[in-house]
Amino acid sequence: MTTTTAPITPITPAQKRIAEQLVQGLTNSEIASEEHLSRGTVSSHVRDVRQNLHCPPRSSRPFLAHALLMHRQVAVPSLSPLQPSFTADEAQKRLLKAIAEHSSPADIARAAKIALADVKPLTEDLVRAAGATDATQLVGWGHALGLLGEGGQDTTDLPAASEGAAR
Repeated sequence: MTTTTAPITPITPAQKRIAEQLVQGLTNSEIASEEHLSRGTVSSHVRDVRQNLHCPPRSSRPFLAHALLMHRQVAVPSLSPLQPSFTADEAQKRLLKAIAEHSSPADIARAAKIALADVKPLTEDLVRAAGATDATQLVGWGHALGLLGEGGQDTTDLPAASEGAAR
């Protein structure tokens, strides 16, 4: 998933606030509005989070959300907004995993075993079927459902996010 095996640098409390909203599917502009920050400050925090987790600089938001959840830097989001009738079939689970683990459409297509031209429409269909706002929120819900990593994990037993974060 990440490009190096070096230990991650835990995110700071400010980065965690931004990351929690990113995992919920909010855009940088929406996060900036919620946090009363400039969009540039939010972008800077997102860039720093990518660096802390050793994610490629241009990695997608779903990829970053997956890294945050896999490294237990934020809590798994609530499933309350999930469509109650939503169940993913095997092809949808494969697509969800591909979206979480890859950033480029070509890599997603290969991993999901679908045509490149089908990545965008099938992703949009999956997001819509789940009732998610976007693929980033869908990845968070995938973690909560146990489809990506552990389901229902919380971060209460983890070291504080700022421990070891030297800036």
